[in-house]
Amino acid sequence: MAIICIRGGSISAGNKVSTSYVDMLGHNKLLQHHTIINISKLGDSSFEGVWQFDNILLHKPDILILHFGMDDIYRPVYRSEFKENLVRMVQKARNASIRDIILPTLHLVRNEYDMDAVYVFTRTIREVALDMNCLLATVHIEWINYLFETGKRLDTLLTTDDRYPNEQGHALIAEAIKKKLVQLL
Repeated sequence: MAIICIRGGSISAGNKVSTSYVDMLGHNKLLQHHTIINISKLGDSSFEGVWQFDNILLHKPDILILHFGMDDIYRPVYRSEFKENLVRMVQKARNASIRDIILPTLHLVRNEYDMDAVYVFTRTIREVALDMNCLLATVHIEWINYLFETGKRLDTLLTTDDRYPNEQGHALIAEAIKKKLVQLL
């Protein structure tokens, strides 16, 4: 039985939804024998992730999911700061013998200018995952495939605030992360 710890900001904290992707992972039959601990906090950026990293270590996770980015974009946090913060968290995890780390990419948004920032931060997450040998959960690809296959509009995955996915959007995030968890478990 593995201990899976999720640390992130508003999305993994379940802001604006009654059932978040963390809840969905907790109810998934493939993961039911594992412990999922969510210590995400509304509005936290990667800076809080670094500053409060010791809270993760209290739970002694086997697998760590670091889901930051959207709150960073809207703070705003510079791309270079975001990258450095992700690297620092991964290094701290590895120093604590947490070998399995999953980095989810960001979801799509309607506003084209905000989407430019989402692409930049998603590339940054990918770079860190490759450089630091972490698993990359490609949330953005899961969303693109869903929209292409169903012919639905992006509105069907978001709340009225682009920063926050609705339950269907969370289901796609859960699916992207579950694929990586299954590889590890």
